Amino acid sequence: MGGSQNIGEESDNPVEINVTAMVDVIFCLCIFFMCSFHFKQLEGKIDAWLPTGKGNQIGQVTTPPVLEEIRVFMRWESDRGTTRKIGSTAVASDAELMDAIRVRKGDYEKAGKSVFPIIIDATADVPWSDVIHVVDLCKTDKLTSIEFAEPMQYRAANR
Repeated sequence: MGGSQNIGEESDNPVEINVTAMVDVIFCLCIFFMCSFHFKQLEGKIDAWLPTGKGNQIGQVTTPPVLEEIRVFMRWESDRGTTRKIGSTAVASDAELMDAIRVRKGDYEKAGKSVFPIIIDATADVPWSDVIHVVDLCKTDKLTSIEFAEPMQYRAANR
């Protein structure tokens, strides 16, 4: 590379750099980094975690509470008016409705959940005053997270 110019020949680069030594330096650096690199040792190591609070605890059998969705189903029936259910349980009075909601609220609190919505699932033919009455009952009991859902029977039919 160096000294390849003939005497009397004009060159664009008046100073030539000999790069032969640079290849040797780069090769040595590659070998140095390859030798100094440490791989993670995986042989003989097993990562394992044991659950806390479980195991041989005599006399202590705890089952986690089943968290049911707090959904108030409201349907209009021409002979009885508005019917209300929580889950599959029909409720006839406001006191029964709020007792069923409080039971489910207690399950959420036992599980350490502080946020749980009350979902009102009412068909279009239910009078709006009945829906607002349920909202007022929940607000009286300081249940502020109230959501409205599309009625389940319409969701299945529309899809």
